Amino acid sequence: MKNIFFSFFLLSTFTIFSEENESLELLYKKIEVLEEEIRDLRNLLEENSILVDRSLELQQQRYLDLDARILEISKIYSAKPSSVGEDAQYIDTEEKELFKSALILFEESRFAEALEIFSQIIITFPDGSFTADAYFWSGELFLAQEMFEDAKLSFKNVVDNFYQHSRTPDSLFKLGEIYRIEGDVERSLEFYDKVNEDFPDSGASQLAKKSQEILKEESNLVE
Repeated sequence: MKNIFFSFFLLSTFTIFSEENESLELLYKKIEVLEEEIRDLRNLLEENSILVDRSLELQQQRYLDLDARILEISKIYSAKPSSVGEDAQYIDTEEKELFKSALILFEESRFAEALEIFSQIIITFPDGSFTADAYFWSGELFLAQEMFEDAKLSFKNVVDNFYQHSRTPDSLFKLGEIYRIEGDVERSLEFYDKVNEDFPDSGASQLAKKSQEILKEESNLVE
């Protein structure tokens, strides 16, 4: 009888011990899985942090570039006519004054009024000296309001009708940015490439290269 009881005791003890071992093994496995998930999350956070930092850097450069261009235009068109160029005497006075007033409204953040005057320039002077600029700044205003289709139309008008104009590289870059925002990676890279190929020395080309790097990293297209 004692032997039977002792055997039962050993069997019970062994069963409990085995169950505890299984529980511990299961617990260890869960801990390992959690640790792996934590490592993956940490790596993902680090990668996202890098992309965010680069995006913020790009945004800052874009705004600095925009401010610089606004300042440059303001100086040019507040100067005497002779400083604009040899053809200054052929610039329509009404067009010039409209453009200057639109820029002032733009800088004062009176965007709706500025857009109205840019539209007036485009309609009244379709081949004027400031028509390409009016299209470009209209695109910027639409882009600021996330009216992407209108913005694309404005920038495309610069590219299609005024390709040799100084606003063309900026317009190509902006088109690339809009398509990037919309998630069309292929079209976005096409416009970035166009800026780099046709206007390699422009400020827009430098911005396009940075955007390309970020877009390729985000889309796993790094060579």
